[in-house]
Amino acid sequence: MSKGEIIDFNVLRIQSELDKYQRTKTIPHSLLDGIYSIEEIKEFYFDKLTPKYKRLANKLYKEYFEEINKSLETLRTALKKDYSSVMNNLATTHDSFWFKEVMRLYRPNMNPVRALYYQTREVIRRYNSEDPHHYWLKDLVTDREYNNIILDALEQDIKRLERIIKRYHHPLVKNQDDVPLELFHAKQQLKDFRYYHGFFQSALHWNVDE
Repeated sequence: MSKGEIIDFNVLRIQSELDKYQRTKTIPHSLLDGIYSIEEIKEFYFDKLTPKYKRLANKLYKEYFEEINKSLETLRTALKKDYSSVMNNLATTHDSFWFKEVMRLYRPNMNPVRALYYQTREVIRRYNSEDPHHYWLKDLVTDREYNNIILDALEQDIKRLERIIKRYHHPLVKNQDDVPLELFHAKQQLKDFRYYHGFFQSALHWNVDE
């Protein structure tokens, strides 16, 4: 490596996993656990690998999908189980985000952070400093400590959903025509949570022309 060259630690980690694959003849757990997806390795890191590791990556890619083809039903069952576990334990459903003043305006089973997003967006659009609810909500979401709690919860759930998508999306979609409903919902939920994260980051600096 030449002096001053930037080290790509993702590439080093992938090369380490490929070494394990060559040594153990088993598919790396980093792929099975959703830390990296086979798609990421092929699309983003393959060109950065040395010829030796490119050969190993191609061999791994072929074996990976051969194994997936043998166990599609098992994989679909695992997806259902993992998705259910994540959705039943979302950090954003914690009681600290549930407020009667907000939740009474939406369906009872709505994710409370989602409800906070909808209500904050609405209040920002028509803020009235003389409305106690508006004043309370503004004070809530612009409190730095509480805002950080919302962001932390969203980040936890984003990571969990990203792992599900990395683990299941490419092997299942590549090997069948339909996208499992759980994957569809996971991708939509991930998109929403990423948007909410940006929204609440911006809401921290909510200024009102009194």
